Amino acid sequence: MSCLLIVDASSSLCSVALSRGSESWSLCEDQPRRHAQRLLPMVDELLAQAGVKKTELDGIAYGRGPGSFTGIRIAASVLQGIAFALELPVCGISSLQSVALKALQTTTSQDHVMAIMDAHMGEVFWGHFQREGELCRLIGAEHVGSPEQCLQALKAFDGIVAGDGLTLPAFSACEQEWAGVQPQADIMLTLAEAAWQRGEFGSAEQHPPVYLRDSVAWKKLDEQPSLLRRD
Repeated sequence: MSCLLIVDASSSLCSVALSRGSESWSLCEDQPRRHAQRLLPMVDELLAQAGVKKTELDGIAYGRGPGSFTGIRIAASVLQGIAFALELPVCGISSLQSVALKALQTTTSQDHVMAIMDAHMGEVFWGHFQREGELCRLIGAEHVGSPEQCLQALKAFDGIVAGDGLTLPAFSACEQEWAGVQPQADIMLTLAEAAWQRGEFGSAEQHPPVYLRDSVAWKKLDEQPSLLRRD
């Protein structure tokens, strides 16, 4: 019976989830600028609610992106602190896959979803996912680019679209039913449990953040102490 914790701060939501056997617990708050202040206290609150000690954890996962650069770094920092202190294996869960799975859980009429997240700076993240049993898998690769590039990809797509990227003016003609879906730890928990069963948990270095962009702030990572390793 595994006991898994997952933390996510890749969007405006700050969320944590925990599973122990067939039981699960979760907390979620809309904290667009307070991830650093709330994420670790939320972990403590959730463990207390579930009556689980940190030493009982078997593994920890996090929303590895794409998404908010700062939020992903905060989640990675929390993951690092807990994993290194307790010598736990870790796993990174795709934020886009979480959005896709949440949308697929609300419909049985479609098996394909294009998850689209607002990447800010005039861009969006997107990825095509296909239902696979109770889960979903990525078709092709995850992307970042202009809304126009994403709309071009949608021309050949047959399925539903989901994610807060749909709230951008460029996507006003798209179905908006799933526009409110954001990455969330309780959905990621399902993906983390499947990854645990497949033996995909490992060292933090094996599960780095995914930003998709090759420019801007994260180009300076080599000049800074990594949040995913001890110096």
